[in-house]
Amino acid sequence: MDLEQLADYFFKYAREQGNPYEKFPLGTEVDEFGAPYIEISEAGKLSIVAKDRGEECLRKETTSPEVLAKWVYEIFNRE
Repeated sequence: MDLEQLADYFFKYAREQGNPYEKFPLGTEVDEFGAPYIEISEAGKLSIVAKDRGEECLRKETTSPEVLAKWVYEIFNRE
């Protein structure tokens, strides 16, 4: 699994919600100021992680790209 494949799941989920995106809102670059990013392990674990000044403040892990796509969507579409 790579970021491009994850983005495809995200785009599909966003379209199903009636809110299509043109760009995947997260990358794999670590941001030390609280912005979330994606980690993809060689073992197949997919994570949304956020760090603030070096301290991890968010970690959600799954092996399902569909679940990760939903989590990313929810982060960027809170009401």
